[in-house]
Amino acid sequence: MIKNFNLRGGRPWLAANPLSVFAIASALASALVLAGAANAATTGDPKILLEAQQLLAASNPKQAYIILAREQRQFADNREYDYLLGVAALDSGKIDEAIIAFERVLADNPKNAGALMDLGRAYFLAGSMDLAEATFRQLKESNPPPATLAVIDRHLQAIAQRRDQGKRSLYAYGEVSLGYDSNITGVPNDFTAAVVSSFNIPGVEPTGNAIKRSAAYFAAAAGADYVHPFNANWSGLLGAEARGRAYHQESDFNSLFGDVRAGVMWNSGMQGVRFNAGYTQFKQDGAAPGDPQPTSDRKTTAAGAEYRYAMPDQQQLNFGLSGYRVRFPTNNIEDFDAVAVSGSWLKTFTGKGLPFLQLSAFYSNDEAVRTLADGVTDKSKRVGGIRSYYQYSLTDKLALFNGLGYTLRVDQSPYARATEVEWGRDKLADITLGVNWRFQQTCSMRAQWFGSRNDSNVAIYYYTRNEVSSNIRCDFM
Repeated sequence: MIKNFNLRGGRPWLAANPLSVFAIASALASALVLAGAANAATTGDPKILLEAQQLLAASNPKQAYIILAREQRQFADNREYDYLLGVAALDSGKIDEAIIAFERVLADNPKNAGALMDLGRAYFLAGSMDLAEATFRQLKESNPPPATLAVIDRHLQAIAQRRDQGKRSLYAYGEVSLGYDSNITGVPNDFTAAVVSSFNIPGVEPTGNAIKRSAAYFAAAAGADYVHPFNANWSGLLGAEARGRAYHQESDFNSLFGDVRAGVMWNSGMQGVRFNAGYTQFKQDGAAPGDPQPTSDRKTTAAGAEYRYAMPDQQQLNFGLSGYRVRFPTNNIEDFDAVAVSGSWLKTFTGKGLPFLQLSAFYSNDEAVRTLADGVTDKSKRVGGIRSYYQYSLTDKLALFNGLGYTLRVDQSPYARATEVEWGRDKLADITLGVNWRFQQTCSMRAQWFGSRNDSNVAIYYYTRNEVSSNIRCDFM
């Protein structure tokens, strides 16, 4: 019999991820060993089982599955082998084979806690909600330790949420924020010197949007999504959101944002696809000179598709393709059409703090609609970026988070933004540090600092910016 069976400090469970309907809400806090699971059978070479166990502990389930699958004949009626095969198959995405292996283990020992937990997870990933619920409830009746009981309850909650996807649902939220922005207009400290560097024009004093401004602000937002199922796999979505921000003694830079969206979603087990379209409008007067005054108003129409794949080992992959039509009603030289691709990877780790990590990347090809006054130059650009988000839970209600981002913009037309710089190039880096406190079941408070720096070879676009804010948000269903 294999002794001290422990994979990565305990079997990894799909962890709760509020961004996705594909991940199970769970994280196993302590090792769930093969207690009482071993059958007296000793068929097969024990070195193979040990090697498979080591591969699983090293997070290499696919290789463990290959080794175990080719030795099925010599391990007939060996339940230790069946359990390891089930774990390797489950973490390799071979759900049906995992279910069969775990059921063989439970046929000999119906009270095997490890096999019951994994079988319930396999049923969930296969979309068999009734079987998954029955398995977890059976395990719950065995009086498990508190840490395991909490995991079981999270699985049962996730099953209830999955079933809600088959019902008409209305989700809504509301939030309010207080904050301070150190550079509302995003301009350099020395605008006069920046104009000399960019256009070789001395003595220009900043006016309007070129003045560096800072102010405290109040913001509020509300939104809602209505989900209507068509059948077991397909559902439709309608949603809307509104946001507003008001600055103290800088009312020209108050802003309003509105968004309406619609989509169709397909979900089946570990996979999902979403097709969506939307329209957004942003309004901000600003302080630019001119009659009529050019504003920062813009209107965006978008359409796209996203594919999501929830992997067994607490991971999720997303891939997206989108198209945008962006128009500036009072400053149409900025109008552009864009095509963007994106991808992200999410993972929740087991152990202390239940760390959560998301890595994402995007690339956008922005084609200007109009040329500048010379009839040749335009503001087409290529934009790409990477971003990370990390969260660590101090308690079940208190979490620390951090975000890092880097975006590169490259102009596609010479002298598009300056007469002294042929090819404009911007490198925008940002960092977010914060803490989130869930003070009620559906409400949380967030405090954060956001800092950014745009390092541009066109000096008038170089700036640094800091923003501190606190936010209270409540979600309703």
